[in-house]
Amino acid sequence: MYAESHRPVFLDDVIGHQEIKHSLKSYLQSKPFAGAVFMIGPPGIGKTTMALCAARTFEFDPLEINASKSIRSFEDVDKLKDACRSCVNIQSFIRGNRERKTCVILDEVDGSDPHAQAKIVEWVKDKTRTVPILFTGNELPTIFKRNSELIEILRCFPPKASEVQHLFPGSDAPQILKECQHDIRRVFHRLQYGESFIIPDYPLPPTGTSAEVAFLWRQKMFELPDPLGCHADKLGNVHLHQTTFEYNPGGKRAGNPVTPRRSRQSNPGKLNKAAEKPQNK
Repeated sequence: MYAESHRPVFLDDVIGHQEIKHSLKSYLQSKPFAGAVFMIGPPGIGKTTMALCAARTFEFDPLEINASKSIRSFEDVDKLKDACRSCVNIQSFIRGNRERKTCVILDEVDGSDPHAQAKIVEWVKDKTRTVPILFTGNELPTIFKRNSELIEILRCFPPKASEVQHLFPGSDAPQILKECQHDIRRVFHRLQYGESFIIPDYPLPPTGTSAEVAFLWRQKMFELPDPLGCHADKLGNVHLHQTTFEYNPGGKRAGNPVTPRRSRQSNPGKLNKAAEKPQNK
């Protein structure tokens, strides 16, 4: 796909976001790596791409992790901390380049578990940590906002049409950006696969069947549970809470609920009085 094959490799290849790139440069060149950097913004504007490019530019091996899928508990954070306890990546160690270090990139961290987020903040506060940490997300979690003195919040905004006009020669860049809601990933998909057409909704032909009967047919066809069955027999009026064809209390035609007749009950008071009446001998 164009979004991957034309993806920037280094930070100088990224268009726009000058303040974001300057902040990433300052953080990755500072040692020790105190705190972390959180890039927040709408999807498809290049947050993860900038994090990967910054890591490569300053000779780090990026360790990208989708936090919304992989970081779900305390144990997941502990495993990540143990894996990053050594600042040298295992691949760099095998290649013999022990000077190339690891940069942790937690993508979509706003979708991770809140308890895991608290553990991540504790890891950021750890003074023995030797690896830089970059966060990306669409929204800012509350716990990261409360620790803004340790985590630098960088708000990323969608690119302007004037910044990307030269990338799409012969096309109406402002109109495409507007239709794609300034999502660069969607713009690349649009240029590669063309505009997607939505199939219009055609009205169904009339069948002359009432909505109630059609509901019963659909319920019978797909073996759906009775939606009113949960109310049955709560007040002794089961016949008022049955909509299925199977309900046939009186042996009548299926589909026509019939109210069962109440059986005659004897008057217990009269029987008791007759039993208590003394017999004259």
